[in-house]
Amino acid sequence: MNTEKWTPRISPYDPRRVDGATVTEDEHGRLIESADCGTRCPGCGICCAGYRDVVTADYAGEEDFAGNFRQGRGGLVRLGDGLWYRSAHCGQSCPGYGECCPPFDLRQRPQTVDDARRILLERDDSQRWEMQEALLILAHEGSAAAVAVLESYLPRAHARLEGFAECALEEGRYSATVPRNAEEALRMLKQRVRQNWEDRACEIQSRIDEELRPELERRQYELEVARRLLEKAADEAARETWRIQVDVFEMLVGMAEGEIEEQLQEMALCDAFIAEIDADLASEA
Repeated sequence: MNTEKWTPRISPYDPRRVDGATVTEDEHGRLIESADCGTRCPGCGICCAGYRDVVTADYAGEEDFAGNFRQGRGGLVRLGDGLWYRSAHCGQSCPGYGECCPPFDLRQRPQTVDDARRILLERDDSQRWEMQEALLILAHEGSAAAVAVLESYLPRAHARLEGFAECALEEGRYSATVPRNAEEALRMLKQRVRQNWEDRACEIQSRIDEELRPELERRQYELEVARRLLEKAADEAARETWRIQVDVFEMLVGMAEGEIEEQLQEMALCDAFIAEIDADLASEA
């Protein structure tokens, strides 16, 4: 690995807020734009160290210089006024080569999810080429940890990287569902089974909370009212009527309590199943 030191050129202005182009004219009268990392710089787009900023409503930069899409012979671009222009790119012919970003052989590229996390979420000086490579690593990693980093990064992505980050997140989510070997396939199978039982337990708890307990409380109140009316009955006929109602409400309360008990037993079965699968998964970690 090349251990030569590289020191970045520090611009006297914030390159993210510049809306202009710095050009020089060569001996043939052709315009060459220097790699100043301004918002209109038409270079390779991997040079600026300031792409972590949050895009605000007044962001007025151009994502790409239109002339960069009309390269002609020899890499020159003919502009509307007839002048020839050489677009900046990361190569020896770029007038800012070696100043705006490290030369290719000096770049310390991310290798792991932890490297990508530091570049995207922890560092304040990450360059665009680093962030693009970090996004590629996370997109292809196929792990929940990689997806979590992508989800955390997307809301803060600069306008020039937002689309790239969205694609990386979509691919990362898909990669996380595709097993890479037999062991991963078996583990994913166990996780799907566990999720099914957890969903079943959640449905049971939801039914208890939203349906069965309110029904039991209503029946209990009805029973309480019927007992009070039984005590207030003026004659034997009225007492018999309310005695029957009390019996009916006691039966309904008992049925509601029994239904809740059955559902709690069912949920206990789900919890035991989930605990056993968790132990199985933990033994493989």
